[in-house]
Amino acid sequence: MLKIGHRGASGVAPENSKAAFLKAIEFGLDMVELDIQLTKDNNLIVFHDYDLKRITGLDRKVGEMTLAELKKLDIGSCFSKEFSDERILTLAEVIDLLRGKLKINIEIKINQQKSDVIIESLFDILEEQEYEDDVIISSFDHRILKVIKRKKPSLKTAVLIGAIVMEPIRLIQEASADGIHPHYLTISKELVEELKDYGYFINTWTVNSKEEVDRLVEIGVDGIMSDYPMLITKAVKR
Repeated sequence: MLKIGHRGASGVAPENSKAAFLKAIEFGLDMVELDIQLTKDNNLIVFHDYDLKRITGLDRKVGEMTLAELKKLDIGSCFSKEFSDERILTLAEVIDLLRGKLKINIEIKINQQKSDVIIESLFDILEEQEYEDDVIISSFDHRILKVIKRKKPSLKTAVLIGAIVMEPIRLIQEASADGIHPHYLTISKELVEELKDYGYFINTWTVNSKEEVDRLVEIGVDGIMSDYPMLITKAVKR
């Protein structure tokens, strides 16, 4: 079973930061989930929110700023003052950091105005970094996944869903995806069995209680995403 750190090990270090990714390595995870967005000057950075307010206190949109401007911002103090040196990372920088240690689940945010630029930039980075075999691309925008699969069939993709769906197999097939990433509260043993019968994988998010981790391990999900890596590593050992 894949042990996946949500935005790195975001329960013990600032989300999507170098510190969070290093903690994920330290805890022995298999993969980290992260979010990518496009800067004003078309660089792919690792950041969750569309605006900077929650993390940096700055009331600006990510897409309104250049990479150089974003690199000046403190993304760690919102978590703890000890992380005040943490800065926004590019996707290429994260791959360099994790190479040979962790796989990456890359989430593409929905409603991106430059989705075509994001997709082509992502392809270029993965090819240059030779990391195409070590990623899963996921999104709530299933149309983006279909485009990715059409252009790069070898890339592994997963549909993100946050609610119960009546026909999960049809949803995956319509997106030409390889698997599904549903919220943990929507998952039953019957769903897991149905997906496996069709050859699809199921990784779930974001599970931060021991009871739910144990339940999901028991019913056989393929991967569990958590803010707290120790929850998953302990469950797998039990």
